Amino acid sequence: MKKIALKIEGKEYEISLEEEFADYVQKELDQGKLDTKTIKNLLQAYLRKSYECFKLQKKLNELIKKIEP
Repeated sequence: MKKIALKIEGKEYEISLEEEFADYVQKELDQGKLDTKTIKNLLQAYLRKSYECFKLQKKLNELIKKIEP
């Protein structure tokens, strides 16, 4: 587990994530892709990532249908 620090509306939160995922989150934070300064920005980032997951799940389901007999 690896710890990541997030600052939201002036308050710092420390969360523990699996190392590989923590590296990914840290990279997204460093590149400015996850703006967590306000609750509104955090919610927007969450919804963007949720939509990405939704699209990937949809693609995965389509691929599964293609390869299933």
